[in-house]
Amino acid sequence: MKINDIAKQNYEWVEKMGWHNKTTLEALALVASEVGEAINECRNEKPTDAFGEELADIVLRVLDIAHWQGIDLEKEIHAKMQKNQLRGTRGRSK
Repeated sequence: MKINDIAKQNYEWVEKMGWHNKTTLEALALVASEVGEAINECRNEKPTDAFGEELADIVLRVLDIAHWQGIDLEKEIHAKMQKNQLRGTRGRSK
């Protein structure tokens, strides 16, 4: 399944649940809260088994925002990867 298809499917589920009652800023704050939960799963030397689920929560929240805002995230990701490749290391060591 392509990323935009996943975004659409997830958006429709969130809509069905009645959770699209927030601003874009509030939705981004929820992404940040998911990042915090992922951080908690990395407090020890090795991430816990729940770390992958927390990463999935981050991605799903971002996909929801992208679909809601009409952003073709697959296109944006490819464009950003290409831009990063053109930039190279920009003085950073490899």
